[in-house]
Amino acid sequence: MWASTHNESLKEKMSAVVSALSACQKEIGSGYLSAFPTEQFDRLEALIPVWAPYYTIHKILAGLLDQYTYADNAEALRMTTWMVEYFYNRVQNVIKKYSIERHWQTLNEEAGGMNDVLYKLFCITQDPKHLMLAHLFDKPCFLGLLALQADDISGFHSNTHIPIVIGSQMRYEVTGDQLHKTISMFFMDIVNSSHTYATGGTSVGEFWSDPKRLASNLDSNTEESCTTYNMLKVSRHLFRWTKEIAYADYYERSLTNGVLGIQRGTEPGVMIYLLPLAPGSSKERSYHHWGTPSDSFWCCYGTGIESFSKLGDSIYFEEEGKYPGVYIIQYISSRLDWKSGQIVVNQKVDPVVSWDPYLRVTLTFSSKGSGLTTSLNLRIPTWTSSNGAKATLNGQDLPLPSPGNFLSVTKTWSSDDKLTIQLPLTLRTEAIQDDRPEYASIQAILYGPYVLAGHSIGDWDITESATSLSDWITPIPASYNSQLITFTQEYGNTKFVLTNSNQSITMEKFPKSGTDAALHATFRLILNDSSGSEFSSLNDFIGKSVMLEPFDSPGMLVIQHETDDELVVTDSFIAQGSSVFHLVAGLDGGDRTVSLESETYKGCFVYTAVNLQSSESTKLGCISESTEAGFNNAASFVIEKGLSEYHPISFVAKGANRNFLLAPLLSLRDESYTVYFDFQS
Repeated sequence: MWASTHNESLKEKMSAVVSALSACQKEIGSGYLSAFPTEQFDRLEALIPVWAPYYTIHKILAGLLDQYTYADNAEALRMTTWMVEYFYNRVQNVIKKYSIERHWQTLNEEAGGMNDVLYKLFCITQDPKHLMLAHLFDKPCFLGLLALQADDISGFHSNTHIPIVIGSQMRYEVTGDQLHKTISMFFMDIVNSSHTYATGGTSVGEFWSDPKRLASNLDSNTEESCTTYNMLKVSRHLFRWTKEIAYADYYERSLTNGVLGIQRGTEPGVMIYLLPLAPGSSKERSYHHWGTPSDSFWCCYGTGIESFSKLGDSIYFEEEGKYPGVYIIQYISSRLDWKSGQIVVNQKVDPVVSWDPYLRVTLTFSSKGSGLTTSLNLRIPTWTSSNGAKATLNGQDLPLPSPGNFLSVTKTWSSDDKLTIQLPLTLRTEAIQDDRPEYASIQAILYGPYVLAGHSIGDWDITESATSLSDWITPIPASYNSQLITFTQEYGNTKFVLTNSNQSITMEKFPKSGTDAALHATFRLILNDSSGSEFSSLNDFIGKSVMLEPFDSPGMLVIQHETDDELVVTDSFIAQGSSVFHLVAGLDGGDRTVSLESETYKGCFVYTAVNLQSSESTKLGCISESTEAGFNNAASFVIEKGLSEYHPISFVAKGANRNFLLAPLLSLRDESYTVYFDFQS
């Protein structure tokens, strides 16, 4: 984070942490540094069960080495080499006392990226001990399988072994050993083709299961966040070596769907361990649930915090050559001070929305006056279409390559230059990685790189009756957010909201935002005529005839039940005139209240119990001489802005039994959702 921001407060804090750890290391006196004693390693080497001590050692080493690499902290490098000296001697003693096999057996306990950090350290020190120790952490029983190109990773603990592949990639970079380049490419191929969800994530219950059997894995324990963090590293290396679009596409998909959605909205330090993908899942109901900023220290908290600190590390890639080049593989608003190119590149990305299906990017430049010719290479992702794609330089059209290639522009850039690109965002479905015919109908829905989740407590049936996705998946217009409301009442010291409770309308206690209860307490007011669709204030609805559509049940309406006075939710196609209400000033005479009068039964109003409690049914009651005292208050509601709102990327999908409200998986907090749908023809 400091390397991206150069924030002085961050530098003071991180320097203080290094100093404090240095004092601890000096006090211990052996080079060892950890919050747990060395007896943990005695147990590990004796093959007595112990919880992953090398995993933590790797994190400490990696953090210290980053302090040197990014912030030039020489003390951190000294601490790192002293720690490594301790473990070099320790591993040598294990091999001498037992055998090298015993050391490899210790690697069956999760060891993190020990080989990775040791190869990086060797690049700095050129100490052969560091290279030797790195080799000793290249787990042969796993890398050997990949070297033989055996598609047999099932049963391996995912996050134990992905870091070993990352270390193998560093071995290739350090030694030039082509075998380790081949290993990582093969590994990425089998994970991507047989073990990856539409989100880009992998694993179930932290392990890899049988290849192409993911339909059996859709539960609350899918996609450990650490594995996504580490697979991004694998793909980053592969892109640097090959410049293949597939690796850049993978990075975008995993970052968008597997990283940005593991934090609860914009609440810092509130993260999840696993991203559940079962029908009717919720991040809040995932394993460990949401963590807390100060009391949760799972492995996925460390990687999660780091992921959000380095969102900018794979937007731009630099290439040397006759003309210095930059590859832009992520479209994220950002600024690049390209020193070797002697220009500043400013990237501005327009917000993505569902009702205007294009990704629009504008690049402007600040020249440092060198007259240097450089090349910009812009990724044309595989998810886009040539139809409607466009690029311009200073208003002049540029020839665009087909999706899956780079648009390359070489010139001497000036401060007057402006490069724009417009890429169509296409809706598509993607079958789950499962080769059993009975699961061929299970598919995810994507919009460009975004995985769309449907608000659902478990239903997932979609009838695919049209030839084009746009025939049964339609965007939600921007104007709809101005039509979202919540009706509230207060009784005593408790605030209640009108709620869709399993297709019955009840009053419930005021909910927390980002929850199913907040969704169920939000309704869209639909005008019963065509006199406009966007309103500047909620008061604009007063005096209008309206229908109430539950937020997460598009196409359904609130009506009076046929056999009694209770309000229920039913399909708009079968709803009769009793679904229309006249929104009038509150019967209680309050300044901010409204009442809902039935258009069909004049003088009859939606009302709640006089002595209001949770789960009370709402009814349609008519004013008469026998109307109970307090009816006017019970029929009056405060109309407020909806507790929920449509994400800018929202759609309605026609289901077999109901319609689904779709939104990006990354945008959901505690709400129930379904990612994979069962498409029945």
